[in-house]
Amino acid sequence: MASASAYKSASESFVDIGSYDQDKWNGGGLIAKRTDTSPYWVGPLAVGLARPVETSGAIPGFYPWVMQWSSTIDWVFLADQAAAAATRRVQLYEFNRATSAFAWKGFITITFPTATSYTIRGFRMTYDEYAAGTAAVSGTAVTGTSTLWTDSRLAVGSRIGFGSSDPNAIGTWYQISAIGSNTSITLTSSAGSIGDGPYVIEDLRAVIYTTNATAANGGLNVVKGLQYADFASGGTAIPAATTVDNIKACYWLVDNETTNTDTTAAGLGLRARDSWTQQYCYGLCLPSAGNYKVYKWNLRAALTLTSGKSDDGAVLQTGNATFTGTGSQVNNCRLCTTGHGPASGVEALYFVSTTRFLCAKTSSISAASTTWIDYTGTEIPPGSVNTFAATAALSTVEYSDKIDRFVVVTSGATAFHNYITQFRNDGGQWDHIVMVDDKQIDQSSADATITPHGTTLSLTQTSWSEGGILYTAGVGTTALTNILKCYPIGADWAYAYGESPKQVLISPRMACPSNNKFSRCYVIRDRIIGGDNLGIEASSFKLYYRTTGISDNSGAWTLVADGNDLSGVSGAAEIQFRFDFRCISFNMLPNRIFGVGVVYEDQGTDSHYQPSVANSNISSKIFAWRFSTAFGGTVPTMEVKLYNAVTGALLLTDDTVAAAYGTFGKSTDGGGSWGAYNTSDKANDITYIKYTPTSIADNIRVLAVWRQKA
Repeated sequence: MASASAYKSASESFVDIGSYDQDKWNGGGLIAKRTDTSPYWVGPLAVGLARPVETSGAIPGFYPWVMQWSSTIDWVFLADQAAAAATRRVQLYEFNRATSAFAWKGFITITFPTATSYTIRGFRMTYDEYAAGTAAVSGTAVTGTSTLWTDSRLAVGSRIGFGSSDPNAIGTWYQISAIGSNTSITLTSSAGSIGDGPYVIEDLRAVIYTTNATAANGGLNVVKGLQYADFASGGTAIPAATTVDNIKACYWLVDNETTNTDTTAAGLGLRARDSWTQQYCYGLCLPSAGNYKVYKWNLRAALTLTSGKSDDGAVLQTGNATFTGTGSQVNNCRLCTTGHGPASGVEALYFVSTTRFLCAKTSSISAASTTWIDYTGTEIPPGSVNTFAATAALSTVEYSDKIDRFVVVTSGATAFHNYITQFRNDGGQWDHIVMVDDKQIDQSSADATITPHGTTLSLTQTSWSEGGILYTAGVGTTALTNILKCYPIGADWAYAYGESPKQVLISPRMACPSNNKFSRCYVIRDRIIGGDNLGIEASSFKLYYRTTGISDNSGAWTLVADGNDLSGVSGAAEIQFRFDFRCISFNMLPNRIFGVGVVYEDQGTDSHYQPSVANSNISSKIFAWRFSTAFGGTVPTMEVKLYNAVTGALLLTDDTVAAAYGTFGKSTDGGGSWGAYNTSDKANDITYIKYTPTSIADNIRVLAVWRQKA
């Protein structure tokens, strides 16, 4: 047989796997084709990096909160972690999923109802779209039909767009300056004349949980009436509320207007909006060592205000619940409904102490209760504490709904690594260790040949997961420490094929004409990303193949054997490959694919042999080949096929084991003498093989093919 090959490079067309095309690269939303590099590559999104302290705002940011505003753009908000002050800032980045690039948009500066020094302990944003009914515009006046703008407690300062209910389809946005009634809105600038039709209002708010230098001034603050344009490079001042609800201002929600006891904030759990007048928020507090407490509010309750303060949103507060370990006040709470663990399918709060992973079902959170913590898990690293020591430094927790796993972050000088894991209270091992401390500094003045990857720098890495991407921001206030990064954890091989859509990479099909059997495949990939000296070895991937069900993406996949060996795979007219990537690892750096190819044996003579005219004999019907290339071991079972060279009809098939239709011979002296065939490797350059069929019709032009038996 002669060797043949097929190859597909990353320059081939790429489509989303939801629009599967057998002749293109196919990938889920966390898989991309990059054409801004040379050479082009395909694979999971590259690790993204931004430097908050190196922007014109120079604001150290942490506690990322992220939302997918469109299929390619994420909004990434960061809370202010500079020294405690009477004002706090929130900044906004955009992250482009197609290019893995962050773009800093700007910040807002929030004034709180009391002029004392605040430290942010918990941070969330809320984003909702209101598009009920229709709206018509005349200048600055907007008239609604079947709208409930005041009843829905929308806020002045928000932005509105016309012509579509989809924010991505809005070309021009307008700021709302007044909401007069359920059907009347006033704009800050004229929108001209727009006929009655669809519209959308973006309701954007910040939820900030604080402690204060004056303890009684701590607690929950909600900033209403925000919009994208407020996050400007020069900053936008957001005033403290006074007596008017639902305007662009900061509102202080207390448990009691006379005596506020919500003073030891630790983290926030935020439920999605139940209605336009109800959205519950849970505040985790650390009232004393070894005790957690929860406050619950309705963030959308109507507020009667005194100096920007109201207790109208307060719902309940629990009693103190004891726990083991030391409490954490680093955005330490997440409200979610998991698909695993003892609280599977049930809404619950998840949070940590330094040595425990804790879970409280929201149904257990009731007034004055001291037993509201339902489940407690212990830190058990992968491989057990006999393989990796427990850190005893758990700090904060995040949840990725894409992979149904938690990100458990460790703190401070002991933050050598973090975890991605299930919640376990059964003493079982946690799933993954991620982000080890290799001391690489990712400031802009670092060597240009380094590659951003998962490193802790022995700093707490606050986190948020959105749409399969994990965003982290280091706790630190300098260019060395405060780095924003993101990683495509939803494309990790442990979870990617179970995703919908599947977060894998599927190659274009490769035609393999006249294929007798496959030999091997090969992948052109990035081994080192970055410079030869300071570059980082990319994580691995799993490679699968299929030869059927390619056209409609229905075929089952088989894992390629070690060494990319396909010698046991029968010949097929086409083949296709699938890549599953390791994205959750110590360095969190997924691989990149430049191309994939396959080598196969076609229907010609095996590449180890050459046809021999001198030792063939037409009249005696002897067919001979020179043994030209050694196998390097025992010769495999060989097969001879005799075809009618005119019609292509197969006359006979025989092999060296069966010898059912003729005899095989072997010569090591150039054909001077012949002996019985054997499987010994090539002896010299004058080793020959021959086959003489027992019976074959006369006067036929014969094509003889000598190859390995499939």
